[in-house]
Amino acid sequence: MGREHLQHLWQKYKVDIAFFGHVHNYERVCPIYQNQCVNNEKSHYSGTVNGTIHIVAGGGGSHLSDFSELDTVWSIHKDHDFGFVKLTAFNQSSLLMEYKKSSDGEVYDSFTITREYKDVLACVHDGCEPVTLAA
Repeated sequence: MGREHLQHLWQKYKVDIAFFGHVHNYERVCPIYQNQCVNNEKSHYSGTVNGTIHIVAGGGGSHLSDFSELDTVWSIHKDHDFGFVKLTAFNQSSLLMEYKKSSDGEVYDSFTITREYKDVLACVHDGCEPVTLAA
């Protein structure tokens, strides 16, 4: 199953974020669909994102990987250091993603996604329950 098949599934099921870790560095790209940025926002996404934000969170491991010399338009943030990603879900509608360096624990990249769960379920008008089972 290639990237094109995965993009189709991510779009169908409204996947906002995909995490990868094999490459040992950090990179975040814009929300992408069919190999193109579909949203110019960089720090706060609200409503339906319409693409998938790809995050390489591979800053832990035996060695760091160099970035390609290719200058990509979809890359929002890159870091060649040891670090980790922290996700904080405030409720069923709000998520904070933070990339922190291991050396000092400071945040070097972050964004939020805020949307109603109805946006995910694609409910018809007033067709969704007022709360989810997670509430």
